[in-house]
Amino acid sequence: MCEEKPYYGYPTWHVLSNFFLGSLILIASIIGYFKINPLMLILIPPAIYFFWNGFSWMRGGSLEQKLKIREEFMRIVKPVDGELVLDVGTGGGLLAIGYAKAMKRGKVVGIDLWIPAMGGTSMETAVKNAELEGVSDKVEFRRGDTCNIPYPDNHFDKVVASFAVHTIPCKKRDEAFKEMIRVLKPGGTLALLEPKSDRWIRWCVDENLRKKLKEIGLRNVRFHPMTITYPKKRTVYVITGIKGVKP
Repeated sequence: MCEEKPYYGYPTWHVLSNFFLGSLILIASIIGYFKINPLMLILIPPAIYFFWNGFSWMRGGSLEQKLKIREEFMRIVKPVDGELVLDVGTGGGLLAIGYAKAMKRGKVVGIDLWIPAMGGTSMETAVKNAELEGVSDKVEFRRGDTCNIPYPDNHFDKVVASFAVHTIPCKKRDEAFKEMIRVLKPGGTLALLEPKSDRWIRWCVDENLRKKLKEIGLRNVRFHPMTITYPKKRTVYVITGIKGVKP
């Protein structure tokens, strides 16, 4: 009998959106070939690209990939025994459970809205994963919005997130940054794993982001490169900063 393994989600949106666009373009190409002009077959290469991209994103759902990312993240942002850690947009609890496993003492909280089709996880999934990884006593999951975190000021030693912040609508991102920094203790660490850029949603890891985080209250803001292999080999960044101590 196979041992049950944790499920940390799947890049559902990326897979479905690429397959949908590929199918749409392929259908338009075929209809156009018969109804408009044979040159409409020129649309087939773009359709193939979207199908290929969809299959490439499917690799991101593997447990091996998820655990490698967690291991590298925690190598950069090391767990400290006895800390209180918040994982924002926790999904299946990948980072929350990782930090809980690394500490003999301490506690980790994971919050999320668990929107359907945005990763294929739920609060029940996260709770079950914690049970499978043997840390149910050190991790707690609850529903919560990154733009309105249900905890008091200066509460957590670390606030972490994995591929969560860039998905927040652009107009609300500053609010999310302020909330994550608000619940950090002075001297606490904010650590976010995010893609380099995405022009469609106006996200970019650059000097403008560094300046913004400093203005909101972080110091020593750094961008740590990390290589992942889906949907292709690419560089993403662990963004870290320390909450300043008010004089």
